[in-house]
Amino acid sequence: MFIPHEAIYYDLLINKIGALKEEDTESLIQRAASKYHVIIVSPTSFLAYLQTVMQGLRAMEIEESTKEIIKKVQLLEKHFSAYTEYHSKLGAQLSTTVNTYNTSDKELNKFAKDVFKINHQ
Repeated sequence: MFIPHEAIYYDLLINKIGALKEEDTESLIQRAASKYHVIIVSPTSFLAYLQTVMQGLRAMEIEESTKEIIKKVQLLEKHFSAYTEYHSKLGAQLSTTVNTYNTSDKELNKFAKDVFKINHQ
């Protein structure tokens, strides 16, 4: 609720309602906020309140952006995991291929030695 004059707002702020004991009393502004969920603002506090609301909205926007970024990072993690699996398989296959090549090269050398022996006897 907007109170358009600072003096009236100040009066609402300092005057107490409720019990006679000081610790049991509250201002009309406190009662409106706690019991009726109404925020009372003055011309000066209205700007501060609006800025607080704007900061809250920005925080919500950042939170939504963060959620979207997290989803994209999780998708990247999934793709990276799949890539890592295929990369490991490729490395194993290449290792097998190199080992097979080296073994076949040894067998070829044995074959060449046998042919050389036959030829030079």
